[in-house]
Amino acid sequence: MTAIRKRLNYANVMATLAVFISLGGGAFAALRLPANSVGTKQLKQGAVTGRKVKDASLTGADVKPGSLTGEDIAAGSLTGANIKPGSLSSEDLPRFGLANLLGASGTATNNAAINLEKGACERYVFAASGAQPGDAVMLQGSDISGLQHAFEGAPSINNPNQINVSVCADSGHTVSQAAGTVQLRFDTLR
Repeated sequence: MTAIRKRLNYANVMATLAVFISLGGGAFAALRLPANSVGTKQLKQGAVTGRKVKDASLTGADVKPGSLTGEDIAAGSLTGANIKPGSLSSEDLPRFGLANLLGASGTATNNAAINLEKGACERYVFAASGAQPGDAVMLQGSDISGLQHAFEGAPSINNPNQINVSVCADSGHTVSQAAGTVQLRFDTLR
């Protein structure tokens, strides 16, 4: 005991106390913090990172409006199923590839015979599997050579699985095609 007393001086005592306080002080403080007492003011800038956020815990309300760009969205990750109707405007479209908005794609076939005099135009209904009201339609021409003297345009969708199309004969030729013989390639965008 006398050997310990000989080595016991002010510096040794203070160093030992400092070690005990530093080791036990943090644990003591953690035990004494009241529930829900740490908020945004107590967090250091950048203290919360993506690794510390629970997966699938953030919603659209947690993301600052206008903070995400097309580069932040994985290619092909957006479909009609996860885009809220009315949530996109024409200004948003350049941020996404058209493949993300693609609806139906295929061949539309005329439901009735197409008979037009020179220069005449009429609207016809084409069967188009997958086309839905509200979709935008793009036509890619005719697969039937008999319509080479006619042109198609102004497609619209009023009923599911049908596209209404204007067909016009040119000024020098009549057009006569039986039902089911005119095929138009189409794509729709949702």
